[in-house]
Amino acid sequence: MDHSSSQGIQRTGPAWWVRFGRTHPWDYTAAAERLWLAIALMGAAALAFSFVDIARKSANELLQIIGWTSLVAIAAAFPIRIPRSKHSIVTGDVLVFLLLAVHGTAAAAIAAGIEGLVGSARTSARLSSRIASVTSSAASMTFSGALFAVVRLWLEASGLPHGPAHLMALAIAALAYLVASTMGVMQIVCLKRGAWLSLTDWYRSTSWVGTLYLFAATLAGLLSLSVRQFGASASIVGVGVLGLALELLRSHFHHLNLEHQTQEARVAAARLEAEQNQKRFDSAFAHTSIGMAIVSHEGIVLQANRTLCALLGRDEAHVLRRPFRDLLHTADVVLLDRHVRRMAARREDTFSIELRCHGADQREIWVSLHCALFDDRATAGSGLIFQVYDITSQRRVDELNHIAYHDHLTDLANRTCFQERLAAAVERTRCEPGFSFAVMYMDLDHFKATNDSHGHGAGDELLKEVARRLRLSVRQEDLVARLSGDEFAILLEQVQRHEDVLNLAHSLLQVLAAPFRIDGTELWPQASIGITFSDLRDRAPGDVMRDADAAMYKAKAEGRARFAVFDAGLHSELGDKLQLEADLQRALAEQGFTLVFQPLFGLAPHRLLGFEALARWTHPQRGPIDPAVFIALAEKTGCIGALTDWVIAEAAAQLAGWRKQAPHLDLAIHVNVSGNDLSRPSLVTHVRDVLQRHRIPPQALMLELTESTLMERREPGLRSLVELRQAGVRLGIDDFGVGYSSLARLSTLPFDCLKIDRSFVIGMQDNPHNVEIIRAVLSLANSLNKVVIAEGIETQEQLSRLKQLGVPIGQGFLLGRPVAADQIQELLRAPAEVAG
Repeated sequence: MDHSSSQGIQRTGPAWWVRFGRTHPWDYTAAAERLWLAIALMGAAALAFSFVDIARKSANELLQIIGWTSLVAIAAAFPIRIPRSKHSIVTGDVLVFLLLAVHGTAAAAIAAGIEGLVGSARTSARLSSRIASVTSSAASMTFSGALFAVVRLWLEASGLPHGPAHLMALAIAALAYLVASTMGVMQIVCLKRGAWLSLTDWYRSTSWVGTLYLFAATLAGLLSLSVRQFGASASIVGVGVLGLALELLRSHFHHLNLEHQTQEARVAAARLEAEQNQKRFDSAFAHTSIGMAIVSHEGIVLQANRTLCALLGRDEAHVLRRPFRDLLHTADVVLLDRHVRRMAARREDTFSIELRCHGADQREIWVSLHCALFDDRATAGSGLIFQVYDITSQRRVDELNHIAYHDHLTDLANRTCFQERLAAAVERTRCEPGFSFAVMYMDLDHFKATNDSHGHGAGDELLKEVARRLRLSVRQEDLVARLSGDEFAILLEQVQRHEDVLNLAHSLLQVLAAPFRIDGTELWPQASIGITFSDLRDRAPGDVMRDADAAMYKAKAEGRARFAVFDAGLHSELGDKLQLEADLQRALAEQGFTLVFQPLFGLAPHRLLGFEALARWTHPQRGPIDPAVFIALAEKTGCIGALTDWVIAEAAAQLAGWRKQAPHLDLAIHVNVSGNDLSRPSLVTHVRDVLQRHRIPPQALMLELTESTLMERREPGLRSLVELRQAGVRLGIDDFGVGYSSLARLSTLPFDCLKIDRSFVIGMQDNPHNVEIIRAVLSLANSLNKVVIAEGIETQEQLSRLKQLGVPIGQGFLLGRPVAADQIQELLRAPAEVAG
């Protein structure tokens, strides 16, 4: 099989080596292959040394070695499998260590290699694995044999008698053989997976092997000592007795394995029979351990078993011929009725829900109820069968349920819990005409400023304090939830009068406005609240939340720190907004936008430098739409990317034509981009394509981003800015001075120019501080090697003052209003420089 396309390394070298790598160690990493090759080479050298060494031995000793080695191969071919385990005992280890003790390292290394070859032939078909097993065993035994000789001489030189020294040296050699023979092979396996073998994993996997090696080495040591004292016949007798004992052990283990397999087959058959019996037992209604009831489609209990009565703590007289809903908690009746109606209409075949029941002592019992259709012509006829499980203990101890339905910070209900309760309330209004509810949607005012000024820790403390105040201000049965961030919601059930809800909203605004101290700083929380009532019209839960949200935004638009109630007029405004969103998308698809261009001039000397491209949208029915409105709408609906791409492409096309008409002017084009655009990987690619298509030098395009947007989108935006800058595009910060930038961070941003916000230019005459701010911006820009542009120049006095301050570039109605592309021709015919 050719595994060249699978995981592995790209090999070079002779053709035979490449074919070998693709066929056998195809999944080895480079590190694994290097280790495998090192082991193979060391093992090959050990085997070569061993064969050369035994070739010098006498014929008699050579025959003995061949005989013992043959026994090792036979023993390796027939390992003893340990019952109920994946492991097996290889009995040839005793003979290998016996060869080491009697005939030396070379004979033991060859025997170990043969044992590894036979063992790997049983377990793996890959040549690489077999080579690793043979060479690892041979190399490890060569090392262990050398260690055995050295340790034995040292122990004897230290005064230890020959026998104990001989046995201890063999034990140490056995442990060395364990380490050397297993660690390298296991390391190869780990390297294949890109990991490194830990000593803990190695010890856990090989400790039982070490036990066998120690036992084999000790037994071999005793036999070798017997040989020294009694001659070779003693080893033959000892090995024969050992072989007989091992064969008896093999027979015993084989018998145990057969019994275990027979027992497992019996257990499997018994388990299958038990499952069938359990099904039959469960179907035996009267004797099942599950609470069961047969209920008519009208909800009357026709039959109930003893388990259900015991679960509820009631006798049959209090259960039979009564509505099942009487056994439930009042708040859960609507949920059961809804599912039963769906089943009656055949929209559901079965359902499972969790409900609360009332026990005989009025204790609350949580049950899991599974319902299926039931048809028993002999007894109760057609109906429903309920299977009821007591899950009270699970409910009480399962903290995951609390986590799933509660906010981790405030411990209020979360969005999931609120939506489920709201869905139940909406359903209840449809079933009970007298039931009503109200929803309050609340958003904290200026919460982001708190986070920015005092840190997120202070923001979290503020949220917890708001949650505490809300809980204390509503009834126990009302549900307060934190939906996300600084958004909260309150579900008020059984609302008698609208005035009660409005009074509560007024009270909540007062309660929230009380001062709150965090780390010595006094904060004054405020909130905007939107309210909607259930009697407005029949709505889905999502519609209720949308209407409350719309009312909340109305409260914000009216000045914040107040509440607003959703009404039909607000619904009409919401519909208009949705229609405008649809019209915006249609205008993008049908190219319903146009561009106007406001010129930018160098102030000293006065010369045309380029234009700022501004998008305009004239609605077919509504007329011109304010750019602030449709740009915000595009950002909210996700259309801003398409709009920005169109503006860049259209502006670049116009610039290309103007640069051909007036090459002496070296014009540039400025385009505003949104913070959302920087999150799009396609923006950089689009800009490069547009510049290449129109053959415009990258420095002729400047993309402007507002300072506040940049500070809110630091990391995602910075990556796109760096890529644009690397492409040669110039970058500018628009409305500089109103976004509260970090000056330390500003020095690290890849920007070319700062555009002073128009509010500073317009207020120069009335507020001297504005002049100082402009002077400071110029100083900052000069130190950072940035260009400064002043926008909003509307009077000659402003222009003169900006020139005196040294502002190099200006833009405003005094210099030129935004005009269509066909009105630019007069400007293009002007000379490159005109005295200002």
